[in-house]
Amino acid sequence: MAIFLRDEEVRELLTMEDMVAAIESMQKHFGQGQAFNLPRRKIIATGGMLAVMGGGLFYDGVLGVKTYTVVKGKYSFQVSLYDADSGKLLCYTQANRLGQLRTGATTAVAVKYLAKQDAARVAIIGTGYQAPTQLEALTKVRKLAAIKAFSRNAQNRQAFARTMSDSLGLEVDPAASGEAAVRDSDVVICIAATMEPVVQGAWLSQGTTLIAAGPTTWRAREVDDAALTRADKLFVDSAEQAPAEAGDLASAADRGLAQWSQLQELRQVVAGNIKGRDNARQIIYAKLMGTGVADVAAAKLAYDRAKAAGAGVEMEW
Repeated sequence: MAIFLRDEEVRELLTMEDMVAAIESMQKHFGQGQAFNLPRRKIIATGGMLAVMGGGLFYDGVLGVKTYTVVKGKYSFQVSLYDADSGKLLCYTQANRLGQLRTGATTAVAVKYLAKQDAARVAIIGTGYQAPTQLEALTKVRKLAAIKAFSRNAQNRQAFARTMSDSLGLEVDPAASGEAAVRDSDVVICIAATMEPVVQGAWLSQGTTLIAAGPTTWRAREVDDAALTRADKLFVDSAEQAPAEAGDLASAADRGLAQWSQLQELRQVVAGNIKGRDNARQIIYAKLMGTGVADVAAAKLAYDRAKAAGAGVEMEW
């Protein structure tokens, strides 16, 4: 019997704590060679786009594929989860909420392994759909002391700050500018829908961890050249996806400011194969594009929770 889940059910079944643990476990197993990532492929049509990505969790005995469309600015996400031994469909789930949780959890895992131990001051650039779960996830891996938020629309950033202050029980301050948000922050998260840099390297303090988690196209840039050239280490969640999806790195590589060989993968740090940072003064840059294997791990978590709770609609398949 396959389980069919809606976003509303995913929202009720899953917590951020669960998702951070699932993504961390996946990254560890992935770094040990016990998982596989199928990079995103896109079909561009006149009216919109279809994207496909997926992965296998060999340690959990499942395979999966995520598909989504973007038509007239609207997104629709789904994940299909299969039993690796029988090939049977286990779960088909809407994945709008699932993707929010997965994206936030991936950032949290990156911060856990790449940020300095006393990192407590956070700046977030972008206050849209994906921003709330970025901050929620960070509270699961760090004790935060200060949060500053900036987006180009003053009303949006003020409303976001109020909502997140209430939600997190922490004061979130709307910053007057990107620079005001970034200056003196230990962790900087870019989650803005932008094609031009929103963070300048000159604003970064020694020891900052800079997470770029926004657009996934080689044309989009989130940070300027100085942010990359000042970084002591460059990390990604998929080196294979980076040339097509990491605009900052693609631009820098084209102009000789960075080399693709410099990239290290987050999974290797989580698995303990390499070190994240060598000291508290290093500036670390991480581009998180989102991977199919992370979506499969998220869907497996949703499936397990649904089975335990008797949730969703069961159908013969």
